[in-house]
Amino acid sequence: MGCLLMVIVFITSVESLISKKELSLQPGGNITIPCHYNKRFIQHKKYWCYDAGSAFNYCKIQAYANNTADRVTVTDYPDQNLFTVTMRNLQTGDTGSYWCAVEIEGLKPDVHKQFYITVKSDPVVSVVESSVGGQEGGVVRVQCIYSAGYQSEQKQWCRSKDRRCYTVGRRTDTSQNSAVQINDDGRSRSFSVEMSGLKKSDAGWYWCRVGKLEVPVHLSVSRKNLGTTTTIGKTEADITETLSPAVTTSATVNHTSISNSSFSSEKQREKDGSLKLLWPPLAVAGLGLLLLILVSIITCVLRRKYKETQPERISNAGVHTTSATEDSITYSTVLTTNKARLFIQTYLFSFYFFIFLLLFFFISIFSHFLPNLHCQLPNPLTRTPPITSNAPTH
Repeated sequence: MGCLLMVIVFITSVESLISKKELSLQPGGNITIPCHYNKRFIQHKKYWCYDAGSAFNYCKIQAYANNTADRVTVTDYPDQNLFTVTMRNLQTGDTGSYWCAVEIEGLKPDVHKQFYITVKSDPVVSVVESSVGGQEGGVVRVQCIYSAGYQSEQKQWCRSKDRRCYTVGRRTDTSQNSAVQINDDGRSRSFSVEMSGLKKSDAGWYWCRVGKLEVPVHLSVSRKNLGTTTTIGKTEADITETLSPAVTTSATVNHTSISNSSFSSEKQREKDGSLKLLWPPLAVAGLGLLLLILVSIITCVLRRKYKETQPERISNAGVHTTSATEDSITYSTVLTTNKARLFIQTYLFSFYFFIFLLLFFFISIFSHFLPNLHCQLPNPLTRTPPITSNAPTH
């Protein structure tokens, strides 16, 4: 009965010892190998072990899941019922048998899958890219290379998860829209795999197979970017947030337009007020500068005329000095009177201009404050429109 139970465990496991995979790899390279397991083993420990003599019972565990030991990393993906093993910087001494294994408690043997890896300078089967990707509905191509002695061997493209294989020369539909086409080119000793109409379900691990030798390839499929935003399944709040507020409801439109108009009028009022604040001081300053220039010019002209008339009077005064004393006194009085009259005229002219400047200044100040006072007074002719609500009345 115990032996029968052991046989059943081996038969029902996802991967068993019956289908051994052989890989031919190059020294110095890296390799990632997928290991699938049944979903009932999600909570079990997974590991990768090695034995040169192909004896699982004597294999040495190199690393457990989600750990790295030396050049080996094991990563578990419970949502995919899969764990991967990455070996780096392969050497010829790494040739031998390896096992993906799931630890089973009790007397039952661990579930395992065997891989035989050969590391040599001229690998029999290899791929140009070990990881490729495409978009939904798109096309992806993989090129598998093989050595001259394997031209007559069967070439296949196999899916790792369900072990479904596609053979050279046959176009096979993989799902509703995607298809696989494999073409062999004997001259270049390679065969190409083309998968068209990709779907998300096509993503995963595949194997390029030539005879009994295989090499893994990972395919990723991303969602096609249509450049549009999908709103299916969103709530009303999400849609309202996505759409512009100007096109959601009529109440929002009215509120937005009123806010914009009031904001624009306020900005215009501030602009006009700033201009009104600036132009009176500038006007007064400019006028004052102009009047100062005019007064300076008039003063210079009057002084020049005075200097031109002064020598004649001095000479006349000198002539009559030799005469009687009365005449001298008379001419001196005339000269002093003319000089005083000239200065009085100059000062009166400057005084009148100063009075005009003050009057202009007060008029400018009055014209500035009068519009502001007018703006603050309410206008009885304008009436604020009542705020109405678009809510339905009961």
